[in-house]
Amino acid sequence: MPRLSPTALLLALLLAPVAPTLAGNATADVQIASSAMLVVDASVHERDIVLYIARTANHAPIEGAGNVTAEIGGHPVPIAAHGATYVLSTRGLKGGPHALQVIVAHDGIHELLSGTVTLPKPPDRLAALEKHGYAAWWVLNIVVLLLAARLIMRRKKPTPKAS
Repeated sequence: MPRLSPTALLLALLLAPVAPTLAGNATADVQIASSAMLVVDASVHERDIVLYIARTANHAPIEGAGNVTAEIGGHPVPIAAHGATYVLSTRGLKGGPHALQVIVAHDGIHELLSGTVTLPKPPDRLAALEKHGYAAWWVLNIVVLLLAARLIMRRKKPTPKAS
């Protein structure tokens, strides 16, 4: 295991609180849409939405790759079937409320279910720095100066040449 220099260890300890946290946590399942025959529940993640579509009568899931298509804000989105759930990619979409339309093929019919889904706002790195009062920049500058001073002190002194 490589040994960390005291400077690198100090830098890691000081910058740890400034590092942005990953917003990988999902929201709780929320009912997006329903009809007399189907219910659509969704959980919103940082970069995707997971849909669970079930029959109203017996809560049996609608499964199959070709049975569900979706649009967010009137634009088709990629969808992948994973057992009883469907994953919609939200890459490239801004945070905030969006209209969601899901077309489900079941029992020989195509049913359109629509609702609103709220996507999380992407983390703002500048706001994280402002929150900490630019402390990370000061720490980084000091560490760079300390490393430069250490390198300058380690340079070998030139040996005088005999004439």
